[in-house]
Amino acid sequence: MTTENIFEAIRKWKNIIDSYKNGIDTNGTKILNYLNQGTHFSVSGAEIERWKKNLTGEHQRIHAYVGIHEEQLKFFLIDSTSDKEANFGAIVIKEFSRDFADGKMESSNDMELNPPSITSEAAINRSFRWNMFATSWLQAQKTEDFFQLISIPFSDYERMGILDAQTCICFFGLTNNLEKKESNFPYHIEMITVKSLAINHISETAENYSTPRPPFTIDSLSDYQLLKQSTSVFV
Repeated sequence: MTTENIFEAIRKWKNIIDSYKNGIDTNGTKILNYLNQGTHFSVSGAEIERWKKNLTGEHQRIHAYVGIHEEQLKFFLIDSTSDKEANFGAIVIKEFSRDFADGKMESSNDMELNPPSITSEAAINRSFRWNMFATSWLQAQKTEDFFQLISIPFSDYERMGILDAQTCICFFGLTNNLEKKESNFPYHIEMITVKSLAINHISETAENYSTPRPPFTIDSLSDYQLLKQSTSVFV
């Protein structure tokens, strides 16, 4: 895909979520259909290593933008340094998949390099919450900022300890949003990362410090050049 194709895909996502918020309820069904075209995408050790080389400064993150291209949900992953510098050649394109490798990836007792964020049980619960309550989440977005990307701490990937062609698995969940504890639906979408996942196995631990954007809190829109240049408007 060209950079302009990526811009167009991000604009298509923004157009459909804006129209839903503006009262075209039929687009709510389209949004959920897009978000459920698959279950997960994979990130390789080689991709993580490239991000590590690109990232500088504090608050190192991976920005996972959402777009629609040829009626397919796409994720455009870019490290936060490259995004801020508008180095769009660093974009990695992902699609949701329903396929898994036949066997799980084996590595040192399947344990991450550092203490985990959440247990596999919590990860499964949050994924189940997304599968069961995505419609309720969608309805709540009528009066909330609708996400255009998910900001994922680079440490979520670095903790996986994978190399080269080895992969980790990323999938949606719903987690408590402490800032919305008075809301009727106090949950926000997140991206959970696990080291391995198969029909009869899941890693013992998972990473989950991702946050949807917008809203922008401590961030500046200038940190998100892909969003800014693709939409050409402030969000």
